[in-house]
Amino acid sequence: MAAVVGLLYPHQLGVLLWSLTKLSFGAYLGYWIDRSIFPYARPGDALDPPPPEARDYYLPLMVEEGMMDPAMLMLRRAIIIAAAIIALGLGV
Repeated sequence: MAAVVGLLYPHQLGVLLWSLTKLSFGAYLGYWIDRSIFPYARPGDALDPPPPEARDYYLPLMVEEGMMDPAMLMLRRAIIIAAAIIALGLGV
């Protein structure tokens, strides 16, 4: 789509690149916001069982009560990334 806009409207290419850069930076920023706010609740960590030496202190309540459901963790991350993309898309 960017190539079509570049061919049909070359004078709009700078605006298109600026918009795509902003949205990409929003996705990057949203990902790192999620990683920094929830360092021990990553979607990939919920799929793997805790190591044997850390079973006593590795969030036993969260794993037993199902609060570390991988689908919910992925949904949380997607919502945070979407919010960052929307914020940067509307803000500047």
